[in-house]
Amino acid sequence: MTESSTAERRAAEIAGPPARRVLWFAAGITASLLVADLATRAYNHYDSIPAIRRLVNVDVEANLATWWNSTLLLAVAGMALVAALLSGGAARPGRLSWLGLTAATALLSVDETVSLHERLGEVGRSWKRWAGGSLPTHAWILPGAVLAAVGTVCAVLWARRLPRALRRGLLGALAVYLGGALLAEAFNGWAHEHSYNTVLMLGTVVEEGLEMGGCLVALAALGRYVVLERDPASGRAVVRLRDSG
Repeated sequence: MTESSTAERRAAEIAGPPARRVLWFAAGITASLLVADLATRAYNHYDSIPAIRRLVNVDVEANLATWWNSTLLLAVAGMALVAALLSGGAARPGRLSWLGLTAATALLSVDETVSLHERLGEVGRSWKRWAGGSLPTHAWILPGAVLAAVGTVCAVLWARRLPRALRRGLLGALAVYLGGALLAEAFNGWAHEHSYNTVLMLGTVVEEGLEMGGCLVALAALGRYVVLERDPASGRAVVRLRDSG
């Protein structure tokens, strides 16, 4: 067995099962919140429980669902920050690239908490007045789509030098996240405009599920790159970046 194989085996022995357990635990919390939203929504029709309903309602701010989504984004930012701290001067992607990912996901976490994207609504309404048309969904969707397109191009360019598995994982996570944050929310805006309440209810659960799922995919990908292993000399657990070769 080569030295590289031995290091990989040691990393898997220490980081593999705990990392998988944490990821499955996070997935369980995500699923529980989505089920709680549907369950309390159904029960609320028979017996009003506004306080509990608001606590787990995925369609409002300042509650458990918002906190959890923000936490997942901060976890991704934290993993990216660790990768930045461990990256050497000759590493590709370099430290600044990882810090860029950290900043981007931290900004998304802030947006999840204070709804920065909804401030784009005024821009969207201005564009619609200028074009003389109407968009049958949320007003912020159009400028949001422009920002998402720019961000996606930047992400693809940034990911070109990543190891193949990590590149696919992170770009896949971005696709899942945007599927919820942009496509599903655009559909939900249309459902809201036409008062399709049942469709809106299910669409909102799909939207939040995709956003949280995107974070879980990103954490799974980063968890295979930022690994925990035991130092053979000291016997202590250390964090390192997995070799890309």
